[in-house]
Amino acid sequence: MPLWFFPALIAFFAVISLTSGIWLLLHLRDLARLFRGDRPGEMVRGPGRKRATPAAVWTALILFNAGWIACIVIWIAAMSGEANALVDASA
Repeated sequence: MPLWFFPALIAFFAVISLTSGIWLLLHLRDLARLFRGDRPGEMVRGPGRKRATPAAVWTALILFNAGWIACIVIWIAAMSGEANALVDASA
């Protein structure tokens, strides 16, 4: 693998996580609707119309968490030295 592979992979997963995180921020009402409770003091969604399906919200949550977890796993593999055998600096 070329030397730029792991930084590019981290950048790819970071962009996925950032994009889905921004989408989740723009759809906070739908996220609150997904986790709404019926007890006092729990999250309730604000006024407004429903914009995103629960499947879309779950997909964004999964992509967001998978993105930052993948970045951490790649970073740990690179910092521990396990990735040194895979990288060819002359390529």
